[in-house]
Amino acid sequence: MRTASFCLAALLAVAGLLPAAAPAGAPNFPARDFEGGNRVPAWQIALKPAEAGLVRFRLSSPRGVVIAEGTLKSAAPVIVLPAFGELKGEYGLAGPVTIGQRLRPMQVLIGPSRKGAPCEDSNGKKYGQAVFIAIGDERDPDTLYYGCGEYTQP
Repeated sequence: MRTASFCLAALLAVAGLLPAAAPAGAPNFPARDFEGGNRVPAWQIALKPAEAGLVRFRLSSPRGVVIAEGTLKSAAPVIVLPAFGELKGEYGLAGPVTIGQRLRPMQVLIGPSRKGAPCEDSNGKKYGQAVFIAIGDERDPDTLYYGCGEYTQP
């Protein structure tokens, strides 16, 4: 587990999702759709703005099997994790989701890749954004997903 924590911390640093102070407010999610995910483990997320402050999401595993879908609200772009401290991105989303017939909290953090060091998935494909998803207790989630993504072109 220590090696996995170190690897995840290194990936977050490269992606630009670094420890930082909490922002004053929660910026509203952009008007464009966002698609992201990773190859190992394989997962995908699609985010589609519904109205001011609300975003529809679909989290799926390989072959499009839905893990969870629903609506999330704009939130402060910060996730606090025991192993990493406070992670800050550009946009945050949060809300309750049903996974495996259990209602659980979910947080999504999206941030730009660092200049000159784009986010790279496990296949080596480069992206402009990094995405981090925490499912479970806000301070100690039991499921974490890290990957890359892009906003759709207008």
